[in-house]
Amino acid sequence: MKKLFMLLFVGSLLASCGGSSYTTDKESALEMKKEQTEALKGYYAKLLDINTEFEAAQKEILADYGGKSSTLWDKAKTNDDAAMDAWADLQNLSLQKSIDIKALNRITEDFDDALQLSIGDIRDLNEPKDLEAWSKSIEAENKIANDLAEASNKAISELRK
Repeated sequence: MKKLFMLLFVGSLLASCGGSSYTTDKESALEMKKEQTEALKGYYAKLLDINTEFEAAQKEILADYGGKSSTLWDKAKTNDDAAMDAWADLQNLSLQKSIDIKALNRITEDFDDALQLSIGDIRDLNEPKDLEAWSKSIEAENKIANDLAEASNKAISELRK
């Protein structure tokens, strides 16, 4: 239920951004970019939740095997039924994590694609001198997005320690 709620939450954030509307209007595209940056906060929060749940469940599965998948694998290779079941649980957990991340990414795809297409076309349709302030604003949003991504990657890396 928690996963469904978070997916709906992130989806509603992006829906509030106006969906996947393509535009060649500079101000509309900049607003879309700002909305995307804001939506990334929810996206990265959900990504962290997915990874947190995965790490906790993985730790629980591996508890009887010294916390190491290699130890579990070695035990499973001896046809130990409990180890084989634990290995299957671990693999299913890993597959579910992948499914959850793909579903999360699908929520953002249309909006991201429309925005990137809009930004590219705006750059192609306008003279560079007419885009100086706009480009700086887009780059500022990209910097914020990159900082959010770095913070997310760091938080996820910390989970794995």
